[in-house]
Amino acid sequence: RSLLIKFGEFVDGQRFLGLRRVSLDNGVQFGSLFSERLMSDILLSEEVISSRTNYAQVTINGEFEGLFVNVERIDKSFLESAFGNRDGILYKNHLGGPGSDFSVLQSLEEYGLSFEPKTHEDEADYSTLMNLAVLLRDTPDAEFAQVLEDSFALEPFMKLMAVMMLGGAFDQYTGFNPHNFYIYDDPVSARIHYIVWDLDVGFADNAFGQIPVIDGWDASWPAPKIPRPLIERILSNDSLRLRYQVHANRILETYFRPELLEQELDDLFTLVQPVLELDPYPPQRVTVPTDSGYPSVIASMKAFIQRRYETARYQLDNPATERPVHQSEQGPQPGESLADDPSNLEVTLVDTQGIHLRWQDNSEREAMTIVQRCQGVGCTSFQNHVGLESNQPPETIDGSVREGITYRYRVYAAWPTPEGPQGTGTSNVVEATP
Repeated sequence: RSLLIKFGEFVDGQRFLGLRRVSLDNGVQFGSLFSERLMSDILLSEEVISSRTNYAQVTINGEFEGLFVNVERIDKSFLESAFGNRDGILYKNHLGGPGSDFSVLQSLEEYGLSFEPKTHEDEADYSTLMNLAVLLRDTPDAEFAQVLEDSFALEPFMKLMAVMMLGGAFDQYTGFNPHNFYIYDDPVSARIHYIVWDLDVGFADNAFGQIPVIDGWDASWPAPKIPRPLIERILSNDSLRLRYQVHANRILETYFRPELLEQELDDLFTLVQPVLELDPYPPQRVTVPTDSGYPSVIASMKAFIQRRYETARYQLDNPATERPVHQSEQGPQPGESLADDPSNLEVTLVDTQGIHLRWQDNSEREAMTIVQRCQGVGCTSFQNHVGLESNQPPETIDGSVREGITYRYRVYAAWPTPEGPQGTGTSNVVEATP
């Protein structure tokens, strides 16, 4: 198990070496014994504000509990050390929930379902989160880079995107799950800072047998899951995407070359191996059930390092021009044109709600009608966007649009078969610009 020690729990204001808390990760269950150390050290080398880590041998009442990763806790002491102040509001997102992707919610209070204020709790009204979400949704493309950089610590976040992708830290906002991070509204720099937390998973491909950590996470366009408004707006901006790719290229060659990173891994293993021989916890990773014993864990991590480097090198040398869609999220696809293809698709209205669509449903066998969308004048890279059950009327409103952007749509019907979902051909294509 992991341990959290609060030095002021029984003596108010008590600290140990200036620390209010110590967080001890068991380091075994998810392989963080090595991944957390490797990624944290790289982030700190890149001057990305994040937790410091080292190892701790833990004994409780004379009984050896094992080797733990000592992870610097994100609290008031951390803020004082990293920012020189603790005057801003610090929010923690642990489990995800509404607004965790930085989307706009109906009220400030809804953000409280996902974000817990850890400082100045009486002053926390979640406006920082709402303001960031509105900025991401409403700022015109031509102004976006400057507006974001004026209010958000952008450069460290782009470096973080690269490190998380190259290290396979999939359980993060930058990866497959929007949680495990803090937001600090720093009054000195007048910028919002994203602080990563809980890097206990990493360096594991096909994690849990189902997460395509390498194949589903493109190094040149690292948006493995959407919606992620912050990442999507950065990557859809040509100048910001290029800035990210420059960071990713440098970080790849500086830290993630196999001959360099594997040596770092070996050095860590050599450092802790005598203690691990006494550790009472089983030497395996639940993210890779076939790992059994530390030599197996090390070999598995090295295999990840080698393949991640090779794929990232190719992807950065041949960068994507739009977000790659992995087969695991593609779902049904249109088929050959049939007599019951949907038809007469039209845009009936464009207003503050979004783009209103209506079409003629000609099929008796569909389980779902799927609206596909692409972005840009004359675009053809349609992706599944909205799914409607067969008992719903043939109309929808696309509310996830931005002013001044042209969107194109088409519709098809789909139904299940023993060989997988099949689809009709597509309707006519329509387009609209809010």
